[in-house]
Amino acid sequence: MQSPLLRIGPTEVSFYSIDVYDAVHKVGSNLKFIKDPRTYGEFVQGGHPALFSIADPEEHARRRRLMGQLYNRSRMDNLRGLMNHVVGDFVQTLKRHQDRPLECVPACRALEADLISLFSFGESIGAVRAWSNGEPWNMVLKNDEKATWMPVFTSFPGLVSIWQSFEQWLFQRFGWQTTYAAAMSEWELWASRGLATALSSAKRNDNDTDADNDKSPKAFPNLISTLVRSGLHPQTALSEARENLGPGTDTTSATLAHILWALAHNPQYQNKLRQELSALGFPTDLKGLDEVPRLKASVKEGIRWTGAAAAMLPRIVPPEGVMLEGVFLPGGTTVTSSPIWYLRDQNAFPNPTYYNPYRWLTADGTALSDNQPLRDKYYIPFSKGANVCIGAQ
Repeated sequence: MQSPLLRIGPTEVSFYSIDVYDAVHKVGSNLKFIKDPRTYGEFVQGGHPALFSIADPEEHARRRRLMGQLYNRSRMDNLRGLMNHVVGDFVQTLKRHQDRPLECVPACRALEADLISLFSFGESIGAVRAWSNGEPWNMVLKNDEKATWMPVFTSFPGLVSIWQSFEQWLFQRFGWQTTYAAAMSEWELWASRGLATALSSAKRNDNDTDADNDKSPKAFPNLISTLVRSGLHPQTALSEARENLGPGTDTTSATLAHILWALAHNPQYQNKLRQELSALGFPTDLKGLDEVPRLKASVKEGIRWTGAAAAMLPRIVPPEGVMLEGVFLPGGTTVTSSPIWYLRDQNAFPNPTYYNPYRWLTADGTALSDNQPLRDKYYIPFSKGANVCIGAQ
């Protein structure tokens, strides 16, 4: 029988086993299998770790509780006005371009960039406008590209440092820099301005008794001002906001694009979904949306089918070592797996490469199906345990 463990480096083991995944990532295991600081440390910006980068379990728990003010499911309706504002503008933009084919990926990427930037900084980055006008929006796209280079950053930090120093020298000496470097510099300036805007907004709202009646975009809840009001250092709040614009948008926008594409190729399902939404008056509150089984099924299947969050999640074996699948792994060994692998398991999801929202519905399509323990066990797109993705809601 083939082992689910595969040695991929001198002290690194990759695995494909839902039972091993449970052992490494379940609630409480984060106190034993900590995040690999070598990998997660590469995401630290300016010496201020954001939630995703924090390896210490206690510090991670404190930060997560702080951010729950905006991210907890019970708080989602507080962001409804913000989302309706951005989505409404996006829909109007689509109507102006309805005479031409829609490229789902860049359109959805622009939507999510505006939504998450407004949520994080209190100011939209203007991606939908740029996309609509055919203008470059490199500071968003190159920020996405940075994630694809992460294996290089973690494996060859010395070479990366040399290249960055050389590129900086070229710019100072000749005024030349790559498109990537120029876009990242522009992003740094925009983020710094965003911090100043968010802090100003927080101060204004603290002094304005009519702030709750303000319906302008700047009056929406935003991450930086909320965290700073709660005592977090402004630069750390900035790190959380900056990190949002990458992981907070590229995975979500890719999933949305895939769902729209799949529904466009299944007009029968799309029409039934529209009828369900219409019967409820096209709700925008979370409770109302929860009452549309076909909507939930299409989203769950879209998340599974897209598998956008392709990152490995390395953890360090505790000093005493551990026995996994009959193999002893000494302390300090890195064990790693990716949640998206399990979303394509052929036993849990027959014909996994097909988008099939009915796998989540009863036979008549009127309710979500239950009694599918294998399916539900393997559905871990946001991972699990104490480090489950905070953006799951």
